[in-house]
Parts: sequence; C-alpha cells; structure tokens
Amino acid sequence: MDANRLLLNGIWEFAPGPDGNPPTAGWTPVRVPHRSREFEQEPPVSGWYRTALRVPVGWESARLDLGRVRHYGRAYIDGAVVGEHYHLRMPWQLDLAGKVRPGEVCELTIFTHNCSGRYAHPDVDELSEGAAQAIDTLFWYTSAATIGMEGDVWLYVEDAVRLEDMYVVTSVRERTIRVEAEVCNDGAADFAGAVAWRVERGGQTVLDLPEQRVAIAAGQTQAVRVEVDWTDPVLWGRPPYGEPVLYFLRARVGGAERLVRFGFREVWAEGDQLLLNGEKLMPWGDHTIPYVYERQWLTRKFEDLAAANISIVEHHRYDPPAVLYDVADEMGMFVVGANFCVGTGQVPRGVEDEAELALIMQSHLAVADHWIRRARNHPSILFWDITDAREPAFCVPLLRKVKELDASRIAEVTFDPGVADAELIELIDCYRLFSGLEHIEESIEIIRRDLPLKPLRVGEAGIFDGAIWGAAEEPPLKEGWSDFLNAIPQRNIHGLQTFHLADMDYHGFPGNIPNNLVAMVEPEIHWPSQSGRDARIDPLGTGGQTAWGKTAIYLNWCDPSQPVSRPTATHAWSQALFRHWTGRDVGPLNAERVPEVMVEVVRDGQPVAGAQVFVEACAGQGVAPHGILADGAGTSWFVLAESGRYRFICEGVNVEAETHMQPVRGPAGYDHVQRVRLEL
Repeated sequence: MDANRLLLNGIWEFAPGPDGNPPTAGWTPVRVPHRSREFEQEPPVSGWYRTALRVPVGWESARLDLGRVRHYGRAYIDGAVVGEHYHLRMPWQLDLAGKVRPGEVCELTIFTHNCSGRYAHPDVDELSEGAAQAIDTLFWYTSAATIGMEGDVWLYVEDAVRLEDMYVVTSVRERTIRVEAEVCNDGAADFAGAVAWRVERGGQTVLDLPEQRVAIAAGQTQAVRVEVDWTDPVLWGRPPYGEPVLYFLRARVGGAERLVRFGFREVWAEGDQLLLNGEKLMPWGDHTIPYVYERQWLTRKFEDLAAANISIVEHHRYDPPAVLYDVADEMGMFVVGANFCVGTGQVPRGVEDEAELALIMQSHLAVADHWIRRARNHPSILFWDITDAREPAFCVPLLRKVKELDASRIAEVTFDPGVADAELIELIDCYRLFSGLEHIEESIEIIRRDLPLKPLRVGEAGIFDGAIWGAAEEPPLKEGWSDFLNAIPQRNIHGLQTFHLADMDYHGFPGNIPNNLVAMVEPEIHWPSQSGRDARIDPLGTGGQTAWGKTAIYLNWCDPSQPVSRPTATHAWSQALFRHWTGRDVGPLNAERVPEVMVEVVRDGQPVAGAQVFVEACAGQGVAPHGILADGAGTSWFVLAESGRYRFICEGVNVEAETHMQPVRGPAGYDHVQRVRLEL
C-alpha cells in the first residue's frame, strides 16, 4: 500500500501560559481541531498544545501539516524548536526529516499566541490596533484576539517529483475540460517523463486525457496544460441545473499520483443575466451561516435550509475549512465564496500609516492566493465575493487576484456607484448591492441608466423590522420591502440575501442575531469517536453554552430522541417567497451522503488506543490511500468519497468491507456510520 498521509486529529492536551518553557501543570484534554476560542467568554492570549507523535516506519522524509493555527505558532519536537508560523489562514508545513525517528514516540508541542505585539507579523515588532485586527481572523472586529488549532493536522510524505496546484475548468457552452498543473522536481537529479491523467467516476474511466511530456531540471517546476472536448458529462448542480454528480481527475507523474474531485458545470454572466449551466440563478438566503465547520452538522444544516427554499449559503467573514465546500459539492448546495469582511476588521479601521496599509494588503493577497488555489476545484462555489468593502483602493487589488487565479466564477464586491471607479466596474461580473432600501433603489437607477450592462443582485440587506419575532409569526418587514421582494422577478434582480434567517455563533450576539427559520432544540450532544476530521461542537460532551461555543442550538445532528429541527412560520414564508420568484422549489439536494466507516481496532479483546489505521480502495474508487489515528477507544472514523469495497489495514493486518451511500433524511444520530472491527 502506498498511503502517504495520516490524520492526527483527536484528544490532545492544552495549558494556558506565556512564551518560554511549557507549563509544568494545568494541562487539560482538548480536541484538535476545535472551534474558534473567540466564542469562549474569556479566551486565552497564549497557550500550549501537546500530543504524542509516532511517525510510521519508512517515513524518513515525513512532513507535518498543522492546518489552521491561530495566530502565531511555534512547534517543538521533544523540546527542540522545529519551526514557527504566522496567520491562521496561511498553510504551515514542517519538514521533520532528521528531527524524528520513524517508529519511535516523541512529544509534539505547539506554543500559540494571539495577534498582538511581536506575534502579529514577522516583519514588525508592533502594529496599531486597527492593523492587528485587519490581519487577524475575527468573527467581529470587537471580538477578543485569541489562539487555537482550528484545522485538521496531517502527517505526510511526498515524492520528490509530484503534481501540485491542479486546476480543473469545465465549460458547458463549449463542452470542454481544461486541466492545469505544476510538476515539481525537488529531487537532486533531472527528471524526464510524462503526466498521465484521466477522469473517473465509480472507479471507471469516463474520459482519457492526452499525456503531457515533461523535462524538469532538479529543483525546478514546469507548468502543464491540456484541454479536450467532453460531449456527454453529467452536469453538476441540483434540478433544474443538474445533478450533484462528482468526477475524479486521476493524474500520475513518475511514481506520484494525485486525485482531484470536481463537478462539470459553468456559471457565467450574459448581458444582465446570471446563468448556471444555462439556467437563470436566483440566490435567496442569509448572508452568512453559523461558523460550524463539521460534516455531520453541515449535512443536516444544508438539508434543513433547502427545505426552507434557501437556495445559496455564504460563510461571509473569512475563508472556511474545506469541509464546508466538500459537503456542498456532495449535496448540490450553492455557495458564495466570501472573504475579508468589513465587520471583522479585515478592512482597516483608522489605519493611516502607509507601511501598515501595504503590509495588510500584502497579507490579504497572500491569504486570497492560498484560498482561491485550494478552493477553486469545488463546483459548489459560484461567486467569489472577495470582500464586502466598496472602496477601490482596497477592492481592486483583491479583484485582480481573483481574475488572475480563477475567472470561471462570478467576481463581485459590495457595489456602490458613488464610490466605484472604472477599473472596479470592469473587474466585477455583477453588481452586488448592499444597505437599506432607499440606497439600493438609487443604486439600481444609476446602474441601469449610466453603467455597463451586467447582472444585478442584492447581496446583503436588512429587510426585517427587528431581529426577533415569534416562531408562529411571519417575519415583520420594514416599510417598502414587501413590494420590493414581490417585484424581484419582474425587475430582473437576481435574488437577495438578508440577515436573521440563520443563527450566528458569537456569545456577544445572544439576543439580536437569532435563527428565525427554525426554533431552538435541546439535543444531548455526543460523538461516537474523537478521531476523524473537522472541529466539533462540544466534542467532550460537557454541555452548555461555554462548551458549545454557541448561544443556542438550532439543529440536532446527534440525538435520535429529539427532532432534527423545529421549523417556524418564517420557514414557510421563505418557502413561499422563493416559489413566488421562480414557480418552483429550490430543487432537491442529494438524498444520499457519502459512506462513513468507523474502524475499531482491538488486540486480545481490548481497544488499541492510538492505532494507525489506513484505508485503500479495492476497486479504483476516488479515495487516495490514507490513515486515521485511532482515539483512546481504538476507533478511527473514515469519510470515503465513493461507495464500494475498501481494505482497512493496521500493523500488517487487514479487513475488507463493502461500503454504501446512506440516506441524509431520517432521525438524528449516527446510524449512517458503518462499523468494522479489525483484530490484531
């Protein structure tokens, strides 16, 4: 087996403390990754994480991907510094070659500090308050700067010659697929060979792409590109746009193989129309969803939102972990890819120093580059809403970055005709309006009278008269909004996103940002394993708002004795509004979820805590071989992109299991997770 990745998520230990030596006391269990600690009442300024680390035998060139570390991090192996890093949303990979002995246990320790003082940026000793806020990753600009480990942690090895930055572009109008990639040669010798690639689904080849010959000197890279016709793909989407069908591009160079999942679809602006696969788009929903980046919750949440005819979701404030896009891809949910929100402070407030402003934009462009490259193969992302700012000095550099890296989606910012300049207008693909009704009406008049023809949509507007109303009451609308909403189809406005439909998380907003589509639920929160991907709500089952990191729970993914949700009158109102606009419902999401398997490793009848369990596909499914570190109960929780037969391996012992897609709808709980026992 050629598995080269091992997930290290699970129960670590944490102790608050300053820089210097790790604390000698005060260590408590914490699951890594965890939700943002800014949702805690008194988040720490600095602190330490630690875990035992055992690199598999044969992984002499192992590397460590620490995911999303907030904001500053310094890593130690057995007390020796092995690297440091700045910024939650920038990648942090460490070379462990020569620093660990494969097969032996060492201690991995991470010191973290919030975005302040010399820990804010490597090039300065101190930033102004506004500049520090701008490069931090806050829910809201008044949030407390804090620390954390918020992304999946992987141990991995990679080939010296390999493919990176693979990018798939599909065209419905031209019926073509284009693939671009970088071939890297980190070896000491020159390399000559070929890139072989094909498109697969269900382990079967559906399209062969011509090989590309490469000759790469040691230490160099070479760009490769291929474009071919594809006459009969299944279009991605949900009815009437398509089906949530995903393909896999399998590419190989030398001994290295890469898999990239994608959907065949195209979104474009044609005159004043927004089209997906040739059908008109009508986005309707909230301008944000709660900041829960976890598969079980997201699967249920998307289904719940679609039942209310919410046609699109947006994470709004900053780029999320990949699981949000993964689940949206699988289910057929549409996403606004958003970033650099004014409310978070990422758009500088009160910063006048030119050097600080340049440093902020440099940081933002680096974040945008990483985000777009890692996310641009997700078909669910239809818009790059790169910022909700309006000023060209801030928006234009970010829009240029979008156009440089991915012109295949709708690029937008908050549009104000009184502020926009000619370059901003040229770069955007649609007019995204924001603010109160009077300003929106004035903007529409100016746009349609004076500006180039482009689609128009309302991306963020407060339409409700207040934020809280009864579960049995229809939402109260501000004056004029009822007529505006009813006239949206006739006025050729591409939908609207508002506030107060979906809940937000932060403890500072308990009363004025509720969830009005559904009422509160009270599940008994539990998880069947501490292994596996994603940050979780209350992973240790402590209970209460502090453990949740939420003001209230509006969705039940885990407790079969309680309903999944409690729809309100606003839920029915939302359904009716979208039907009025389009004459239909949003179209069903995927009724099935991808297979999940819990492998329990035992020896002499006892669980093997910390077992390294690997999986490989038996029939060519779109799953690269990888491993999941078992938790204290000896369980490893796998999510598999396609159904079929898989082989699970630990310490040379293996067991095979046939996996199946599972229904999304049904009682809350984990009955969809298949169980496999592996005896050593």
